[in-house]
Amino acid sequence: MNEQNEIIRPHCAVLNIMLEVHSLLDDGQCSGKILNDAALKEYGILPQFITAIYGKDKDDCLKKLQEKLSVFKEEQYEPPK
Repeated sequence: MNEQNEIIRPHCAVLNIMLEVHSLLDDGQCSGKILNDAALKEYGILPQFITAIYGKDKDDCLKKLQEKLSVFKEEQYEPPK
Protein backbone atom coordinates (compact mmCIF):
# COMPACT_ATOMS: atom_id res chain seq x y z
CA MET A 1 0.00 0.00 0.00
CA ASN A 2 1.42 3.37 -0.92
CA GLU A 3 1.68 6.33 1.44
CA GLN A 4 -1.16 8.30 -0.20
CA ASN A 5 -3.61 5.43 0.29
CA GLU A 6 -2.48 5.11 3.91
CA ILE A 7 -3.24 8.80 4.61
CA ILE A 8 -6.85 8.58 3.37
CA ARG A 9 -7.67 5.35 5.24
CA PRO A 10 -9.57 5.59 8.56
CA HIS A 11 -7.26 6.12 11.55
CA CYS A 12 -7.50 5.46 15.27
CA ALA A 13 -5.54 7.12 18.10
CA VAL A 14 -5.24 4.77 21.08
CA LEU A 15 -4.75 6.44 24.47
CA ASN A 16 -3.50 4.29 27.34
CA ILE A 17 -4.09 6.52 30.35
CA MET A 18 -2.65 5.97 33.81
CA LEU A 19 -3.83 8.34 36.55
CA GLU A 20 -2.05 9.23 39.76
CA VAL A 21 -3.42 11.78 42.21
CA HIS A 22 -0.71 13.23 44.45
CA SER A 23 -0.99 15.37 47.53
CA LEU A 24 0.95 18.62 47.19
CA LEU A 25 3.50 20.21 49.45
CA ASP A 26 3.14 23.84 50.56
CA ASP A 27 5.36 24.94 47.66
CA GLY A 28 3.10 23.20 45.12
CA GLN A 29 5.42 20.28 44.43
CA CYS A 30 4.15 16.70 44.44
CA SER A 31 4.74 15.04 47.78
CA GLY A 32 5.22 11.59 46.26
CA LYS A 33 2.20 10.32 48.19
CA ILE A 34 -0.29 8.87 45.71
CA LEU A 35 -3.95 8.19 46.48
CA ASN A 36 -4.67 4.48 46.31
CA ASP A 37 -6.98 2.88 43.76
CA ALA A 38 -9.79 2.55 46.32
CA ALA A 39 -9.83 6.32 46.86
CA LEU A 40 -10.17 6.88 43.11
CA LYS A 41 -12.89 4.26 42.78
CA GLU A 42 -14.97 6.07 45.45
CA TYR A 43 -15.37 8.80 42.80
CA GLY A 44 -15.94 6.37 39.94
CA ILE A 45 -12.45 6.97 38.54
CA LEU A 46 -10.41 4.11 37.16
CA PRO A 47 -6.67 4.38 37.82
CA GLN A 48 -5.88 3.10 34.33
CA PHE A 49 -7.93 2.81 31.16
CA ILE A 50 -7.66 2.67 27.41
CA THR A 51 -9.77 4.77 25.07
CA ALA A 52 -9.68 5.51 21.37
CA ILE A 53 -10.38 8.40 19.03
CA TYR A 54 -11.43 7.54 15.50
CA GLY A 55 -11.20 9.59 12.34
CA LYS A 56 -12.29 9.08 8.76
CA ASP A 57 -8.67 9.71 7.69
CA LYS A 58 -5.31 10.72 9.20
CA ASP A 59 -6.10 14.44 9.37
CA ASP A 60 -9.55 13.91 10.90
CA CYS A 61 -8.12 11.58 13.55
CA LEU A 62 -5.29 13.96 14.46
CA LYS A 63 -7.63 16.98 14.63
CA LYS A 64 -9.98 15.12 16.98
CA LEU A 65 -7.03 14.02 19.10
CA GLN A 66 -5.72 17.59 19.20
CA GLU A 67 -9.15 18.83 20.38
CA LYS A 68 -9.27 16.28 23.22
CA LEU A 69 -5.71 17.01 24.34
CA SER A 70 -6.24 20.79 24.24
CA VAL A 71 -8.54 20.46 27.28
CA PHE A 72 -5.57 19.28 29.33
CA LYS A 73 -3.34 22.09 28.07
CA GLU A 74 -5.96 24.73 28.90
CA GLU A 75 -6.35 23.47 32.46
CA GLN A 76 -2.70 23.10 33.42
CA TYR A 77 -2.11 23.60 37.11
CA GLU A 78 -0.05 26.53 38.27
CA PRO A 79 1.55 25.86 41.68
CA PRO A 80 1.10 28.55 44.33
CA LYS A 81 3.79 31.22 44.44
